[in-house]
Amino acid sequence: MFDLPWVRKWQDAVNSNGPMKWIGKHFTAQLLLGFGDKEYVVSFDKGRLAEVSDQFGPETCYELAIRGPAESWAKFCQPVPPPMYNDLWAMAHPLHGRVRLEGNQMVLWQNMRAFMWALDRMREV
Repeated sequence: MFDLPWVRKWQDAVNSNGPMKWIGKHFTAQLLLGFGDKEYVVSFDKGRLAEVSDQFGPETCYELAIRGPAESWAKFCQPVPPPMYNDLWAMAHPLHGRVRLEGNQMVLWQNMRAFMWALDRMREV
């Protein structure tokens, strides 16, 4: 789980589902998603998950990093996640502390509905 083929399936799930083109039409950002020791830069362009990369170099840019243990993400991806793994805010809560948000969180707040909808598609992979 959380290898590049899995992330590409998630990309397909996000891009093939209709609501994202409406709720994410202003969502353009580059984010780093960390699943334990595996990290990917994902690029959203007007609500479309345009690019996924696991290649990092000096020119790699992203606005916000969301990192957490693979075990936590695996619980999040269950069809019915257990308490405190049901959404990003629960996993990032200081009392739980399973996920860290690093960087420009304004990107997340401005595009919360679209991004949370995209994260929920992980449960379909």
